[in-house]
Amino acid sequence: MIMANDLVKRIWGCLAGVAVGDALGYPAHDLSADEIRRRFNGPLSHLAPAFDDDIRHRGMVAGQITDDTILTLVTAQAVLTADGQPTVTDMAAALRKWAATNTIWRDTYMFGPTTKRALARLLEGEDPWKVGCTGEWASQGASDGAPMRVAPAGLIHPGRIDAAIETAVEVVLPTHGTQVAIAAACAQAAGIAQALAPKAEVLSVVAAALEGARRGEQLGRERARVVPAPCVADRIELAVGLAIHSKDPFEAGELIQRYIGTYLPAAEALPTAIGLFVAAKGDPYQAMVAGANVGGDTDTIASMAGALCGALRGIDAIPADWYRTVEEVNHLQLKAVAEQLAAIAMRLGS
Repeated sequence: MIMANDLVKRIWGCLAGVAVGDALGYPAHDLSADEIRRRFNGPLSHLAPAFDDDIRHRGMVAGQITDDTILTLVTAQAVLTADGQPTVTDMAAALRKWAATNTIWRDTYMFGPTTKRALARLLEGEDPWKVGCTGEWASQGASDGAPMRVAPAGLIHPGRIDAAIETAVEVVLPTHGTQVAIAAACAQAAGIAQALAPKAEVLSVVAAALEGARRGEQLGRERARVVPAPCVADRIELAVGLAIHSKDPFEAGELIQRYIGTYLPAAEALPTAIGLFVAAKGDPYQAMVAGANVGGDTDTIASMAGALCGALRGIDAIPADWYRTVEEVNHLQLKAVAEQLAAIAMRLGS
């Protein structure tokens, strides 16, 4: 176990990476890499407001967060309320409570169709197991809405990969009960858990993410709905290989987009985020900027890559001006959340 103060900084860094990557990437959501460069007269490398033709984020200001951060914090609240041992029922209760007191998920196009449908059904009182593990179409429950919000499952288990995987399954099942989404979520949670370990490095984080993806797919096939989808672990290996042989994160992003894709499916966005994490050598700035410019689901990719980098490098590695703006615009108080999660992590690891 790392020292308490360092653990808080690393957890805080992860949460800040989620929020800053989200805020940086959202104005480019749904655009191609070429269109991003055209609209921003080069790479997107600053916090920007939404474009007028952005129906998902219309009216949003520079530094504002989206569903990636919002639902990560709802997940964190479920973890905290359950004292680090959340169940499917606990997660469903947290989602239901949040959805009952907020209308943004109904009133905007920001939230994905799987999440919106799940929140509506949970509010109607349906069994969360049924909600998460049933679907009318193959892509339902197979999106990156699972790995984008799963960070707290890894943050309470520094270096404890198996525990992070088990917690990840519990917190994503109420909304994304498919083997592919669970595999992606377990990969992200396991990677974050390893990033918090005392001697963590980029490749040890990748190894943990691969273990999480393989174990998550197995658990998903046993406990959830199986849909036609690529293997997340294989996609991670491909993304990492492309990243290692690229000259910089931008070239890595171009190659990953070509061979894997960068849009909403969990088997696209999560491997892309891990590939950019590798290409950036764990540097939050480089990973988040590359994610914001890769095209497709840019806010989620930049957010997930930022989470991995932030957990590995800590809050001091997150660009301070960006973080300050995101806190001022959204009033997140992420340090307080980090301190609460760290307290649970220390207790569970004692």
